[in-house]
Amino acid sequence: MIENRRLKVIMEVQQQMLLSNLDLKLFMQTICDRMCLLTDADGSTIEMLAGEEMVYAAVSGTLQPHLGIRINKNGSLSGLCVTEKNILYSPDTQQDDRVNKEATMKVGARSMVCVPLFESSNAVGVLKVISGRADAFSSRDIETLQLLSLALGSELGKQINYDDKIRILNDYEQLLVQLRAEIERREKLESELIQLTERDILTGLLNRRGFSVRIQNWINRANQKEGLFGVFYLDLNKFKQCNDTYGHEVGDLVLIEFANRIKNAVRESDLIARVGGDEFVVVAWLQNDSNGLMQVAKRLIEQLESPMQFKELQLPMTTSVGCTLWEEGKTESDLTRAADHSMYLAKSSGKNRIAVDGELVG
Repeated sequence: MIENRRLKVIMEVQQQMLLSNLDLKLFMQTICDRMCLLTDADGSTIEMLAGEEMVYAAVSGTLQPHLGIRINKNGSLSGLCVTEKNILYSPDTQQDDRVNKEATMKVGARSMVCVPLFESSNAVGVLKVISGRADAFSSRDIETLQLLSLALGSELGKQINYDDKIRILNDYEQLLVQLRAEIERREKLESELIQLTERDILTGLLNRRGFSVRIQNWINRANQKEGLFGVFYLDLNKFKQCNDTYGHEVGDLVLIEFANRIKNAVRESDLIARVGGDEFVVVAWLQNDSNGLMQVAKRLIEQLESPMQFKELQLPMTTSVGCTLWEEGKTESDLTRAADHSMYLAKSSGKNRIAVDGELVG
């Protein structure tokens, strides 16, 4: 007979299964822990049948390092237990031809008991206890294991498709990896498409569309009193003559160099766009109004003081700059129109000239 202490523990296990929202993995672990407590076992495991293999699905005691290992069903006491659907006891594994001696030595099992687990009439796994000593288990221990196997009952039967469930889980995880990769690919593609639609291919600067999208945010920030900005319209003087004389390949190099020099004159956070053949727009936050506007305009002109050098070719280029200051109520169209008009006024008045809101400066 099983003494009261053991029977009480077994009843607690059964009650836990019945009353809880069962976490099967946790419950199997509880059973393994109880097997070590209620018997003279050094280690215990619940092995699930997975095709032609037995899988250590839960472990306790000395078998803890072996969670998840697989052993061939054939040639093992666990596999024979499932096949014969009977309790099997090996008092001395080194003298028992039914066991895999190499495997038992590896896990330190000198004696072991295997009790089959059933789903309906199908054996789907085993409860197994091991000991490093020969003949370590009594009939009372075996009876205890039988009651624990009943406590698992149909819940462990749900693991009949253990391998299928693991494969589905792995497939699902792989699918998530693939989905994440696809999302990243699409985000990258979307970013590249935005680059194509909002960036100038030659210089890498914003194009007219990209500029229009971004300046609206600047206007909104200025309307919220976050700062004051100026708009600068500029082009290269006699660029057409340069193209006609040296060809479009040199002309493209001139535009790229001009774009780079504009970048050197303003901050990285400022807006720069190529909005026409040799026409560029800059939007920059200012420390103050008119003085700040002129400081930026002069820096833009100073960038072209030194000639552009392309191998043996040296090209002196100049620019004209038209400026306007943002004021409340001004739209993108108002700002660019005013700066563009001022740029043409500066251009018609000579080289390296600046005009602000339709008036020449300096």
